[in-house]
Amino acid sequence: MTRPLRAGLLVLGAGLLLFRLGRPALWQDEAETALRAASIQQTGLPRMSLDGVLVTAQPSLSKSEGNADGVWTWNTWLPAYMTSLSFFVLGQTPFAARLPFALAALLTLWLFLRLSRDDAGPPWAAESGVLLLVLSPAFLLFARQSRYYALTALGSVLVFLAWRRLLAGAKGGAVLVVLSLQFLLHSSFAAFAIAGLALAADAALRGRECLAKRFAVAALATAALSLPAFWYFRVWDRPGNHLYAPVEAFEFLKTFLLWLPLFAVPALLPAAVAVKRRSWWLVPAGFVLLCGIVSEGALSRIAAALGFLWIVACALRARDTARLAWLWLAATLGLLSFSAAEPYGRYLMGALPALAYLGGRWISELAGGRAAPALALAAACGAVNWAGWLPLKAAALVAAPAEPVASVSGMMRQRLRDAGPRSDLARFLGELARGPEGYIEAVALAVGESGGETAYSDADNLSLMFAAGLKPVYREELEFLKPDWLLISPWLRLDPQASIELAALATSPAYEPVLVSAPRLLWQNNPDPLFRDFAPKAGPLALFRRRR
Repeated sequence: MTRPLRAGLLVLGAGLLLFRLGRPALWQDEAETALRAASIQQTGLPRMSLDGVLVTAQPSLSKSEGNADGVWTWNTWLPAYMTSLSFFVLGQTPFAARLPFALAALLTLWLFLRLSRDDAGPPWAAESGVLLLVLSPAFLLFARQSRYYALTALGSVLVFLAWRRLLAGAKGGAVLVVLSLQFLLHSSFAAFAIAGLALAADAALRGRECLAKRFAVAALATAALSLPAFWYFRVWDRPGNHLYAPVEAFEFLKTFLLWLPLFAVPALLPAAVAVKRRSWWLVPAGFVLLCGIVSEGALSRIAAALGFLWIVACALRARDTARLAWLWLAATLGLLSFSAAEPYGRYLMGALPALAYLGGRWISELAGGRAAPALALAAACGAVNWAGWLPLKAAALVAAPAEPVASVSGMMRQRLRDAGPRSDLARFLGELARGPEGYIEAVALAVGESGGETAYSDADNLSLMFAAGLKPVYREELEFLKPDWLLISPWLRLDPQASIELAALATSPAYEPVLVSAPRLLWQNNPDPLFRDFAPKAGPLALFRRRR
């Protein structure tokens, strides 16, 4: 029964990852990857410009995104090269841009099953864990992006497998560890650092076991291969680096700790396991911590720190792969809380396999190692959010603040507190059945009918370049260059001066509004289920055309 079931789970995962993958049009971050890939097709390297036009999603940092030769060095290049290869085979389409990453996610599911095949954990934990991933809208949405997110999940499972092989003294273990870490390095600097921290912590806890020659070989080879990349990309010397003070870092940590039980593994799972193990005190203690995290202010930051220490304590008590999973989660939360631009859920993609591994073990334990109850419980966790929503809502009723904190992370925590009981999986499946929607397609159609070569958009300039061939005009160029099209997003109001300037330009005699009805979205294809509108309403776009 096991083999057909695993095959069925992979087939289900493939269907959810690949069905209608080409819709909607690429959003800004995806378009950046796709346009770097297009520059690779032209020159062999990811360039800062394409067809003589600057390509950047962050104009204020554009001078620091490349080197003197015009080569893009803001991030490592594996995602762009994978996309370029897909373009070479399939052409420059949204489907081709996303396909390598969806396939990487599918490979993640298969390797996840291999990770648990020889594991000493409870029966049906592997199948339950992979079902948590297959039915997770967060995992599926992040994987269906032309971005590095799926590569961080794949890389984490590769590291888990390679580390286990190295610990066992199997042939090629050191080589596999080095290669898997290089895969992460060339996918995401942060994912590489997280892996390094988790492995170093696990090695320290194992002590003398990790003093063997093969561990030193793996460490030295990783350093030898990684340091040139860090030097070339100048990771330490860029204005976009973030290293927040403890107060702001704890604000981010709170946001991550609230996001995970709602969209990854629900908090009621470990609570139920604690009850079954007769560790009753953990349930009220965990709820008190959750109330503290839900609140705002100094006490909430202390609660977040205690929650992080709880994760570390779980790692110290665990063994083998379970310990590495806990350490991976701790490293992810610790590093991203201090360094992420904002506490967005997509940055946690690399930790989802580790959480699914732990969740699968909890589910198997609750089901008594029986197949049907385990799979039913895993499916229920994926189908509805009640097991994550109930504790969060109860904590919010007790400790939620009267007003949210005025910041992006504070707004995110308010959205998490306000979340209702729902099935994100059903909403995701409904979107797939209708076909994912966006507004860039409507703009591209209008451009095709009316013509034009240039466009200004504060949030979608790269999306328009990929979808409609419109060359981006940046804000500092508006004084001397009037674009053929203006597309103004709701985010512009966060910059009052820019909002005033663009409103004056759009309402000037040089421009006329274009009546285009399209889905009203904050972003074209933002993958985070916290922000995603799975069934958007249509409305007029803030789209303007230069008069001829």
